[in-house]
Amino acid sequence: MRAQIYILGTITAKNIKLKYKNSVLGFFWSLLTPMVYLGIFTFIFSNAFPDIENYSLYAITALVFWTYFSNSSIQIVNSVISSAGILKSVNVPTIIFPITALMAETFNLILSFVPFGLLMFYFGFSPGLEVLLIIPAVLSFMLFTFGFSIIICALNVFYRDVGILWGTLMPALFYFTPIAYSYEVIPISYQWIVKFNPLFHYVELFRSILYYNEMPSSELILITTVLSLTFFGLGLLIYKRLERGFISNF
Repeated sequence: MRAQIYILGTITAKNIKLKYKNSVLGFFWSLLTPMVYLGIFTFIFSNAFPDIENYSLYAITALVFWTYFSNSSIQIVNSVISSAGILKSVNVPTIIFPITALMAETFNLILSFVPFGLLMFYFGFSPGLEVLLIIPAVLSFMLFTFGFSIIICALNVFYRDVGILWGTLMPALFYFTPIAYSYEVIPISYQWIVKFNPLFHYVELFRSILYYNEMPSSELILITTVLSLTFFGLGLLIYKRLERGFISNF
C-alpha cells in the first residue's frame, strides 16, 4: 500500500512538472484558455443575454469547472496509452495512471481558485456560508469526471478512434452545456434534451453555490450524487473488465 501511494505521488508530481517544463509562464498557461473564453463571452454574449445579471460572474463560475473537466478527461483518456512503455516493463496497477492524471488536474484546479477567486470578487462575488458547499460539490464532480473518463480511457486502448472521437466531440459538448448562456433561453419543448447532459446538472450545482449564493435544491444534490456514484462505479467496473487486455493492445 505504501509503495502504491509513493508511486501515485511520484507520478502526479512528475506530470505537473512535465506540463510546465521549460515554460516561461508555467502554471499561468492553464488560466489562459478560460480567460480567453471569458473575454469572448463577455464581449459578445453579455449583450445577447441582457437578462443575466452580472454576466461575467455567471460565465466564470461554469468556465472554471468546464476547464477542469475538459483537461482531466483528455489527460485520463490518454494516460494508459502514453504509459505503455512503463506498463510493459514494470508491474504496476494500470489504474494508477488515470488517478495521477486526475490528481494533477485537481492540483491545477486548486491553484486556479486563487486568481479566479480574485476575478470573481472583482465581478461582484459576495460569498455566504453556502460557499463551503463547494468542497463536497467538487469532490462529487471529481468522482463523475474520473468514472466517465476511465470508460473512454479503457475503450481507447482497444480502439484509438475512441480517443480521437472524444477530442472531436469536446467542442460540441462545450456548447451543448449552458456555460455561456442560460438553458432557459432554449425553447421549453427542447429543454429536456439539455438536461440529459450530465454536465448541465453540475454547472447548475456550482452556480447555485457561487453565483446565486444559495443552498442547492435537494433534487439537484440528489441528481449529481447519483450521477457521480453511478459513473464512478460503472467506470471502475468497465475499466477492470477491459484491463486484462491492455498489454496485448499496446
